[in-house]
Amino acid sequence: MMATDESTQEIFNRCLRLKTRDYRNHVKASIIDVEQLITTLETRKTVVYHSLQSLVGIIQIIIASIDRTTLWKCKGKAHENHQQQLAQLSCRLFKCLCQLDAELAASDQGTAIMHSILQWLRDDTDFCLTKSVSQGLHLAIYSSIEQYCLICKKPKEFLNDLFLTSPVHRTHPSSLVSCFTFNHRRKSSMHESLSIVDYSTRLVIYLLESSLVTSSALINQILTVFLFCAPTPRFSVYICNHTNFYQSIIVPLLSKSNTDYFVQCVLDETARSQTDSNDRVFIFTHMLNLLGEFVLHPGIEIHSCAFVSTFKHLFDALIECGTTVPLWHLVRCLSNLLTGADVETNLFAQEVHRVGLIQSIVNYVSSLTRKSSLGEGEMIFKQLHHRVLTSCLSILYNISMLDQCVFDLDIIINQICRPLFKADAQQVRLISCLLYSNLLTEKELESDNACHHLCEQLFSAIRQAFLSENFHLSNQISLYSLVNCLKKLCTHRNFQMRIGQVDEHIESLFEILRRFHAKIDQQEEVQLILESVWFLSFDLSCATKIHSHDKYFALLVQLAETNPNEMIQQAAKGILWQLKQTMSTHSNQPSVPNSSQHVMLSYNHECKELVQRICESLRNSGYRTWIDIDDMHGSTLECMAHAVEQSSVMIICMTEKYKQSPNCQSEAEYAHRLEKPFVPILLQAKYKPNGWLGMLLGTRLYVDFTKSDFDSNYKKLVKEIEAARK
Repeated sequence: MMATDESTQEIFNRCLRLKTRDYRNHVKASIIDVEQLITTLETRKTVVYHSLQSLVGIIQIIIASIDRTTLWKCKGKAHENHQQQLAQLSCRLFKCLCQLDAELAASDQGTAIMHSILQWLRDDTDFCLTKSVSQGLHLAIYSSIEQYCLICKKPKEFLNDLFLTSPVHRTHPSSLVSCFTFNHRRKSSMHESLSIVDYSTRLVIYLLESSLVTSSALINQILTVFLFCAPTPRFSVYICNHTNFYQSIIVPLLSKSNTDYFVQCVLDETARSQTDSNDRVFIFTHMLNLLGEFVLHPGIEIHSCAFVSTFKHLFDALIECGTTVPLWHLVRCLSNLLTGADVETNLFAQEVHRVGLIQSIVNYVSSLTRKSSLGEGEMIFKQLHHRVLTSCLSILYNISMLDQCVFDLDIIINQICRPLFKADAQQVRLISCLLYSNLLTEKELESDNACHHLCEQLFSAIRQAFLSENFHLSNQISLYSLVNCLKKLCTHRNFQMRIGQVDEHIESLFEILRRFHAKIDQQEEVQLILESVWFLSFDLSCATKIHSHDKYFALLVQLAETNPNEMIQQAAKGILWQLKQTMSTHSNQPSVPNSSQHVMLSYNHECKELVQRICESLRNSGYRTWIDIDDMHGSTLECMAHAVEQSSVMIICMTEKYKQSPNCQSEAEYAHRLEKPFVPILLQAKYKPNGWLGMLLGTRLYVDFTKSDFDSNYKKLVKEIEAARK
């Protein structure tokens, strides 16, 4: 309880004295008092001497005085219908309650009030039959629903209420029965009441078809409620697959002609007030937000390629007119549409590249980065620019996961990523690191400054995400994404050396392993960290620190022997094996048994089918071959080591996945250490070996199986094998 001015207290006291009969008898003073109370609460945001429990009583009395049989009979003229006036007042009061005391509004009594408000929408069969809309009352109802969404303690139960098609009668010892006691029950109708979701969908479609100008405030209010529910899979899948919302609203509004209208709305509003507050503008941005949410759910089929030309036109126009909020909604939608690894996402990325939208985004980010520089490497962004930049970087990162060939690497690396390592916002710094890790080569990492920033930023973020409740940084960047980035960076020698210089970095990785190794939900993170440590074990400094630390070594042995996940076991065994190999680098070469003259195929399983075909052809040509599909027995690493030792020549099947596999690197490095001859073949189109694989290859020529026909390439391979064995 808090005190306020005397006039407010007097108004509140008068409202407390009002009874149900005062509202039913249309006592003018009762309406005036309640309106004054609402105005005071809305404008001054004050509370009163009385407990807000009394405010609940006022709302319940007003609701109990409403005759539901006449509530929707005014044909859209709210001022002629006393019942609608009372309903609007109760909604506005409940909205104030949500803002002033969220705990009380979310209690059983507040939930009972919300059930009564939802029932009014279910009663509105007149709209379903006559399409007459009382916009003032609808706006008040959906505004109160929005506030309740913000403070609701049980969102799943509330979503169930939105899907119900019949009244819900719930009582509680602390509830006032009058909230559910209606003297005039609505007679059963031949028309079954709609759920709130279905009703709202039909209402938005009708309003858009009627008049966008006169109905924009109500449309926006309904769509705001939709956006609260959109992240819930049940709601999103239902809206897209069981209503006309997607086909009747989103698809038409994202057509080229409507985009022109949207841009004009933005220009008009910007010229008038320099803000992005126009209701018609936000109808389009809400649509973009909803589309971006819908596409995240696997049960929804969105043919996003149909919108690409619209997005390109819209992006360029928004950049030109200089408005920020709609641009932010647009790039967030694009980022979500590029999340995933399915066929539709790849097609969408190709189309985005074809129309030049990727280049437009790159140019915008590069320009924004340059303009935000404070000199000496320091950068600072306005809040909205920070949000837009974050989403744009997410777009580029998502595309880099699909196809890196569409980028101008010099611009991305030198004009965007490296400058952003010193941005004031951590999220911008991190996403630029994630993007950079997908694109960099050993040449880029030759810059010690860039390597230092990458290493420090990434490990700082990993520690923060690890210590957070949900293992996410700022509730957006997951620990999984961060350690996946770490694994990619650990394939580079310079990065391995940088980590080896700081004991705390290795300690952080093993601390995560200690906490996560027995947790089922974190096995993917454990796998990625182990693969990162496996790569680090190729560096003598890192290997020495790990091998000499009893707790680190004991944990690896425990994982190798007792972890139920076979892949984690193999990764731990791989680290132990590689540590031994690295530590003996400066000792005498191991004695190797006489070769059995077999040809060993070292490959990543992503290209298994083509490798099997090569293996079968070699066997048909009379060669003895070793391939892990047929010849693995006992310990994986022991078999691999034995196969390398007994081989006369190794075929290295080069792909990006091969280079990113610590297991493949162990095979290739061990063969190199034993001075085994090898023949490199390329199995991934346009891939240029870099990192440790590029160093191993050197200037050696390779057989490119991505060009010409198989038979021609096979003949070249046989010639190389024979030359290597001599």
